[in-house]
Amino acid sequence: MKKILNVNVTDIVPFSKGLIFVKRDTLPDGTNKVSFFSYDTQTGEITTVTKSVYLLNKFGMAYEQITAKLGDFISCETAKLPNHHTIIIYPTGEMGLFDDKGRILKTGDLYYNNAPARDAAFDGNSIWCAVPQKNAVIRYSISAQKIVMRIGGDNNTAFNVPISVSAYDNSVYVCNQASCEIRKIDIDTLNVVDYLEFQEPVNKYFRFKDKEIVVLNSGIYEL
Repeated sequence: MKKILNVNVTDIVPFSKGLIFVKRDTLPDGTNKVSFFSYDTQTGEITTVTKSVYLLNKFGMAYEQITAKLGDFISCETAKLPNHHTIIIYPTGEMGLFDDKGRILKTGDLYYNNAPARDAAFDGNSIWCAVPQKNAVIRYSISAQKIVMRIGGDNNTAFNVPISVSAYDNSVYVCNQASCEIRKIDIDTLNVVDYLEFQEPVNKYFRFKDKEIVVLNSGIYEL
Protein backbone atom coordinates (compact mmCIF):
# COMPACT_ATOMS: atom_id res chain seq x y z
CA MET A 1 0.00 0.00 0.00
CA LYS A 2 1.48 3.33 -1.10
CA LYS A 3 0.44 6.75 0.16
CA ILE A 4 -0.21 8.97 -2.83
CA LEU A 5 -1.68 12.07 -1.19
CA ASN A 6 -1.03 13.44 2.25
CA VAL A 7 -3.64 16.16 2.17
CA ASN A 8 -6.89 16.57 4.07
CA VAL A 9 -9.36 16.63 1.20
CA THR A 10 -12.87 18.01 1.33
CA ASP A 11 -14.22 16.03 -1.63
CA ILE A 12 -12.99 13.44 -4.12
CA VAL A 13 -14.44 12.68 -7.55
CA PRO A 14 -13.26 10.04 -10.02
CA PHE A 15 -12.37 11.11 -13.56
CA SER A 16 -10.94 9.43 -16.65
CA LYS A 17 -7.33 9.41 -15.44
CA GLY A 18 -7.76 9.08 -11.69
CA LEU A 19 -9.02 11.48 -9.04
CA ILE A 20 -10.08 15.07 -8.76
CA PHE A 21 -9.92 16.33 -5.20
CA VAL A 22 -10.91 19.49 -3.38
CA LYS A 23 -8.71 21.10 -0.74
CA ARG A 24 -9.97 23.79 1.59
CA ASP A 25 -7.48 26.14 3.31
CA THR A 26 -8.13 28.82 5.91
CA LEU A 27 -6.41 32.09 5.05
CA PRO A 28 -4.86 34.46 7.64
CA ASP A 29 -7.95 36.69 7.53
CA GLY A 30 -10.17 33.74 8.51
CA THR A 31 -11.73 33.21 5.10
CA ASN A 32 -11.66 29.87 3.30
CA LYS A 33 -9.95 29.19 -0.01
CA VAL A 34 -11.05 26.20 -2.06
CA SER A 35 -8.67 24.70 -4.63
CA PHE A 36 -9.14 21.88 -7.13
CA PHE A 37 -6.54 19.31 -8.22
CA SER A 38 -6.31 16.15 -10.30
CA TYR A 39 -4.23 13.06 -9.59
CA ASP A 40 -3.24 10.84 -12.52
CA THR A 41 -3.01 7.22 -11.32
CA GLN A 42 -0.71 6.25 -14.20
CA THR A 43 1.88 9.03 -13.89
CA GLY A 44 1.39 10.10 -10.27
CA GLU A 45 1.18 13.71 -11.43
CA ILE A 46 -0.84 16.22 -9.40
CA THR A 47 -2.19 19.15 -11.44
CA THR A 48 -4.31 22.17 -10.63
CA VAL A 49 -7.67 22.09 -12.40
CA THR A 50 -10.52 24.57 -12.70
CA LYS A 51 -13.71 24.43 -10.72
CA SER A 52 -15.56 23.74 -13.98
CA VAL A 53 -13.53 20.54 -14.55
CA TYR A 54 -14.39 19.36 -11.04
CA LEU A 55 -18.09 20.16 -11.49
CA LEU A 56 -18.26 18.51 -14.92
CA ASN A 57 -16.85 15.26 -13.56
CA LYS A 58 -19.07 15.34 -10.48
CA PHE A 59 -22.40 16.39 -11.99
CA GLY A 60 -22.12 15.79 -15.73
CA MET A 61 -22.78 18.05 -18.69
CA ALA A 62 -25.61 19.95 -16.97
CA TYR A 63 -23.39 20.93 -14.03
CA GLU A 64 -24.05 24.67 -14.40
CA GLN A 65 -27.82 24.25 -14.18
CA ILE A 66 -27.60 21.70 -11.35
CA THR A 67 -25.15 23.59 -9.15
CA ALA A 68 -27.08 26.84 -9.58
CA LYS A 69 -29.96 25.09 -7.80
CA LEU A 70 -27.83 23.46 -5.10
CA GLY A 71 -25.70 26.22 -3.64
CA ASP A 72 -23.48 23.79 -1.70
CA PHE A 73 -22.01 21.61 -4.45
CA ILE A 74 -19.11 20.16 -2.43
CA SER A 75 -20.63 18.25 0.50
CA CYS A 76 -23.08 16.19 -1.58
CA GLU A 77 -22.35 12.86 -3.28
CA THR A 78 -23.53 12.06 -6.80
CA ALA A 79 -24.31 9.18 -9.12
CA LYS A 80 -24.64 9.65 -12.88
CA LEU A 81 -27.13 7.45 -14.73
CA PRO A 82 -26.91 6.11 -18.32
CA ASN A 83 -29.63 8.54 -19.50
CA HIS A 84 -27.41 11.41 -18.26
CA HIS A 85 -29.66 12.02 -15.26
CA THR A 86 -27.86 12.78 -12.00
CA ILE A 87 -28.76 11.87 -8.44
CA ILE A 88 -27.36 13.92 -5.59
CA ILE A 89 -27.50 13.12 -1.88
CA TYR A 90 -26.27 15.07 1.14
CA PRO A 91 -25.14 13.58 4.49
CA THR A 92 -28.46 14.82 5.90
CA GLY A 93 -30.36 12.47 3.57
CA GLU A 94 -31.58 15.29 1.33
CA MET A 95 -31.81 13.89 -2.20
CA GLY A 96 -32.43 15.28 -5.67
CA LEU A 97 -32.81 13.82 -9.15
CA PHE A 98 -31.94 15.99 -12.16
CA ASP A 99 -32.45 15.31 -15.86
CA ASP A 100 -29.87 15.78 -18.63
CA LYS A 101 -30.75 19.50 -18.86
CA GLY A 102 -30.31 20.08 -15.15
CA ARG A 103 -34.02 20.30 -14.46
CA ILE A 104 -35.30 18.97 -11.13
CA LEU A 105 -37.29 15.75 -11.47
CA LYS A 106 -37.54 14.88 -7.78
CA THR A 107 -36.48 16.24 -4.41
CA GLY A 108 -36.99 14.86 -0.94
CA ASP A 109 -35.29 13.05 1.91
CA LEU A 110 -33.98 9.50 1.77
CA TYR A 111 -34.22 7.86 5.18
CA TYR A 112 -34.24 4.32 6.51
CA ASN A 113 -35.84 3.92 9.94
CA ASN A 114 -35.59 7.66 10.55
CA ALA A 115 -31.85 7.69 9.79
CA PRO A 116 -30.42 9.56 6.77
CA ALA A 117 -28.91 7.68 3.86
CA ARG A 118 -25.66 8.92 2.38
CA ASP A 119 -23.48 8.40 -0.68
CA ALA A 120 -24.80 6.87 -3.89
CA ALA A 121 -23.59 4.08 -6.18
CA PHE A 122 -25.43 3.06 -9.35
CA ASP A 123 -25.42 -0.67 -10.15
CA GLY A 124 -27.05 -0.46 -13.60
CA ASN A 125 -30.60 -0.52 -12.27
CA SER A 126 -30.79 0.97 -8.79
CA ILE A 127 -28.97 3.22 -6.36
CA TRP A 128 -27.18 1.85 -3.30
CA CYS A 129 -26.67 4.05 -0.23
CA ALA A 130 -25.11 3.63 3.21
CA VAL A 131 -27.04 4.32 6.42
CA PRO A 132 -24.33 4.79 9.08
CA GLN A 133 -26.65 5.27 12.04
CA LYS A 134 -28.40 1.93 11.37
CA ASN A 135 -25.40 -0.15 10.24
CA ALA A 136 -27.27 -0.81 7.03
CA VAL A 137 -26.99 -0.51 3.26
CA ILE A 138 -30.12 0.14 1.20
CA ARG A 139 -31.07 -0.26 -2.43
CA TYR A 140 -33.29 2.49 -3.86
CA SER A 141 -35.36 1.96 -7.00
CA ILE A 142 -35.34 5.03 -9.22
CA SER A 143 -38.42 3.95 -11.19
CA ALA A 144 -40.46 2.99 -8.11
CA GLN A 145 -39.00 5.89 -6.07
CA LYS A 146 -38.71 3.79 -2.92
CA ILE A 147 -36.32 1.60 -0.95
CA VAL A 148 -36.64 -1.95 -2.26
CA MET A 149 -33.97 -3.71 -0.20
CA ARG A 150 -32.00 -3.41 3.01
CA ILE A 151 -28.94 -5.38 4.08
CA GLY A 152 -27.71 -5.16 7.65
CA GLY A 153 -29.42 -3.25 10.43
CA ASP A 154 -29.20 -2.39 14.12
CA ASN A 155 -28.71 -5.95 15.37
CA ASN A 156 -26.91 -7.27 12.30
CA THR A 157 -23.11 -7.53 12.09
CA ALA A 158 -22.82 -7.23 8.30
CA PHE A 159 -21.79 -3.57 8.51
CA ASN A 160 -20.31 -1.35 11.20
CA VAL A 161 -20.93 2.36 10.55
CA PRO A 162 -20.96 2.08 6.75
CA ILE A 163 -20.03 5.51 5.43
CA SER A 164 -19.70 5.16 1.66
CA VAL A 165 -20.46 2.82 -1.23
CA SER A 166 -19.12 2.22 -4.74
CA ALA A 167 -20.13 -0.23 -7.47
CA TYR A 168 -17.80 -2.17 -9.79
CA ASP A 169 -18.08 -5.46 -11.69
CA ASN A 170 -21.49 -6.48 -10.37
CA SER A 171 -20.49 -5.83 -6.76
CA VAL A 172 -21.05 -3.06 -4.23
CA TYR A 173 -18.12 -2.13 -2.00
CA VAL A 174 -19.02 -0.77 1.43
CA CYS A 175 -16.55 1.21 3.55
CA ASN A 176 -17.10 0.58 7.27
CA GLN A 177 -15.57 3.29 9.44
CA ALA A 178 -15.92 1.61 12.83
CA SER A 179 -14.50 -1.78 11.81
CA CYS A 180 -11.84 -0.29 9.49
CA GLU A 181 -12.79 -2.62 6.63
CA ILE A 182 -14.37 -2.81 3.20
CA ARG A 183 -17.03 -5.46 2.66
CA LYS A 184 -18.35 -6.56 -0.73
CA ILE A 185 -21.96 -7.29 -1.72
CA ASP A 186 -22.57 -9.56 -4.70
CA ILE A 187 -25.44 -7.84 -6.53
CA ASP A 188 -26.87 -11.12 -7.88
CA THR A 189 -26.71 -13.28 -4.75
CA LEU A 190 -26.63 -10.46 -2.12
CA ASN A 191 -23.90 -12.36 -0.28
CA VAL A 192 -21.70 -10.12 1.88
CA VAL A 193 -18.01 -11.01 2.21
CA ASP A 194 -14.86 -9.38 3.56
CA TYR A 195 -12.76 -7.55 0.97
CA LEU A 196 -10.07 -5.41 2.64
CA GLU A 197 -9.09 -4.59 6.22
CA PHE A 198 -7.06 -1.66 7.54
CA GLN A 199 -5.63 -0.39 10.81
CA GLU A 200 -7.67 2.82 10.74
CA PRO A 201 -11.10 3.98 9.52
CA VAL A 202 -11.68 3.70 5.77
CA ASN A 203 -13.83 6.43 4.23
CA LYS A 204 -13.92 5.81 0.47
CA TYR A 205 -12.94 3.23 -2.13
CA PHE A 206 -12.31 3.87 -5.84
CA ARG A 207 -11.14 1.73 -8.72
CA PHE A 208 -9.44 2.82 -11.98
CA LYS A 209 -8.58 0.07 -14.46
CA ASP A 210 -5.92 -1.91 -12.56
CA LYS A 211 -5.65 0.62 -9.71
CA GLU A 212 -7.46 0.59 -6.38
CA ILE A 213 -7.60 3.72 -4.21
CA VAL A 214 -8.72 4.05 -0.59
CA VAL A 215 -9.23 7.15 1.52
CA LEU A 216 -8.15 6.57 5.12
CA ASN A 217 -8.02 9.06 7.98
CA SER A 218 -4.26 9.43 7.45
CA GLY A 219 -4.37 10.09 3.71
CA ILE A 220 -5.12 8.61 0.29
CA TYR A 221 -3.48 5.34 -0.69
CA GLU A 222 -3.01 3.21 -3.78
CA LEU A 223 -3.24 -0.51 -3.12
